[in-house]
Amino acid sequence: MLDQLRNRPHRELTRWIETPMFVILLGSVLASGSLPLALATPAPTWTGGTERFAAQTSAQESPVTPQPHRTKVAEGEYAVIEEANSGAVGPFGEEVYDFHELWTMWRAEAGGYEVEGQRRFESPRNTPHDDSFSVRLSRDLTVIDMTEFAKLRWNEDSGPLLCRFLATELRCSSGGSPKNHVERQIPMKRPFGLLWPVSAFSLSGITREADVDPNRGTDVELASIEQPSKENPVEVTILSGKLRYLGAEPLELAGEKWRARKFSLKVPLHPEFLIWGSSQGLLLSVAVEHGHQNWPEEGMKLVRFHKFADF
Repeated sequence: MLDQLRNRPHRELTRWIETPMFVILLGSVLASGSLPLALATPAPTWTGGTERFAAQTSAQESPVTPQPHRTKVAEGEYAVIEEANSGAVGPFGEEVYDFHELWTMWRAEAGGYEVEGQRRFESPRNTPHDDSFSVRLSRDLTVIDMTEFAKLRWNEDSGPLLCRFLATELRCSSGGSPKNHVERQIPMKRPFGLLWPVSAFSLSGITREADVDPNRGTDVELASIEQPSKENPVEVTILSGKLRYLGAEPLELAGEKWRARKFSLKVPLHPEFLIWGSSQGLLLSVAVEHGHQNWPEEGMKLVRFHKFADF
């Protein structure tokens, strides 16, 4: 499958995810109903390993179930910035435009967090979408599972779309009737995440496994889930990448001052991605590095944020 990816036209390979998912980047952009996008990794070696494994096992057996008692901790908005490619983000044929993700986060009574929100974008251009989504997160804000209330692009008898992030497997299902049900179980190594579609809450998860020595990198696996045709409604491509911790630096964003953790992500056939996250694990910004200052800005940012309680 990697050979097939290498043989694709340069335009398709070098889009912003060609762009963060960045990784990039993001809950999931569904171009006319794409599978949920989320990056997730197993628990960091320094905290929460047992909890993470238990959460993943539970997620395998039951979908998202909102807790009856929960505490609202934050709300915000992410926006994709794409000044090249006429504003298009994503693989050829699945481009999205003017992507915004509005969300609210709660601390669940049983531990961990729940996120509910809306993804608003155009795909194709001038065709608006407003898709609801929900995400379950562990205590360290890595994704347990994600639900997108949308349909597959080539299958009207589908939805909601669900992806579960297990210890060594990414499991996604299309919903719908048994006759047209599509399910993919993809063995993954640790840590792993999604390259496409875009999901903000999945992006920072992969950084929780990074080696904190700037002189050493962490090997990661990234899955790109696309919807090529009616005959091939779901296609998964796996790429290897290298994640490196670059240190901490101050960052002012969304009206707040942060002490951000900065990472570099390198994936074959893609430009370098830079990722900034808060010490709590919240994604702050993603940028695409092209090697010269005059290249148009590409990436994703937290553009609005309000905190109601510590998390």
